[in-house]
Amino acid sequence: MYPLFRTPNRLIAMLVGWSLLSAGLSVLVSGITDIPTGHGLILFAPTYFVWLFFLIPNYYMCRTLPLDKRAWTMVIATQTWILLALALIWALLGRGYALVLDSLADSVPYLEYFSEGLFSNLIIFAGQFEFFVLLHYLLIALQRGRDLEKRTLQQELLTSKAELRAIRATIHPHFLFNALNVLANITDSEPAQARNFCLRLADFLRYSVAYGDRPTATLGAELEHVQNYLSIERERFGERLCTDIEAEEDLLETPVPSLMLFPLVENAIKHGIDSCIEGGCLKMRAVAGDGGLHIEISNPVDELGHKRQGTGIGLISLRQRLKNRYGDEATLQTCREDNLFIARICLPLRRASAAVH
Repeated sequence: MYPLFRTPNRLIAMLVGWSLLSAGLSVLVSGITDIPTGHGLILFAPTYFVWLFFLIPNYYMCRTLPLDKRAWTMVIATQTWILLALALIWALLGRGYALVLDSLADSVPYLEYFSEGLFSNLIIFAGQFEFFVLLHYLLIALQRGRDLEKRTLQQELLTSKAELRAIRATIHPHFLFNALNVLANITDSEPAQARNFCLRLADFLRYSVAYGDRPTATLGAELEHVQNYLSIERERFGERLCTDIEAEEDLLETPVPSLMLFPLVENAIKHGIDSCIEGGCLKMRAVAGDGGLHIEISNPVDELGHKRQGTGIGLISLRQRLKNRYGDEATLQTCREDNLFIARICLPLRRASAAVH
């Protein structure tokens, strides 16, 4: 549909505006050619509406002659031929209309008036034609920009979903392998402990599945999820794993990307705590400051300890998810300080109303 006709308000505004413009131009041409104003309005104003209906279809011609795919000379030549053809058709129709008026009013020489105002009208029509050509190309460019933005957002959404699925596919098999080994070891000796372990594992997997396709969760839910994970890992590490997690109470309902903390905590366990013979303490802090939410996760690293080769997909995917969602407002930074590996996340602070449950 023609862009200016897509809503009733646009259509009404255009018709009202064109009516006023037609009346004004009719008066102008009448004044230039010494034609009585009343007769000029009767003769010329309706023909301007005929010209409007000649101009509107040019939008579709502009779409078939995109400026980025056609030579300028070809575009200019084509539009010039279209203008000449439309002007000729309009002149013939206008002459016929003037003849009809002549037959209805013998005392008024409408055909003579039409001939006197023909040159002025053609000059006006040429200007209007050029204006509409530029307007149509502008509308096409704006529509393409909106379409490109829409496709970009859709692609970013698909990319984020694919990254979430990739994270789940690469992390869960490794984690489940270790968890099932632990469960096998305690099933016979500690049946009650094994039952609790199964319940914690079920809660962990339930959250992972439920929030795997959701864009956000609350910070409190994310912390509960990683604490559930850490309680499962504690069965494997025993006293080698200690945790220290703190978050300001009023931040727990803050919306954050779902499954944001787990890759960082899992990375800290697999490449940090597990590399230390005596284990270590995983620390997490969540505080508000400078209009943002700041989360810091630190863990000890033993350069001489056992190493696991990592793909880095967790950090890379998380950085991309943050960029897709927040742009430059969010950052994920990692560094080594002494024997600690530290990951710092900074997000724009948005309250609970933006969360998706």
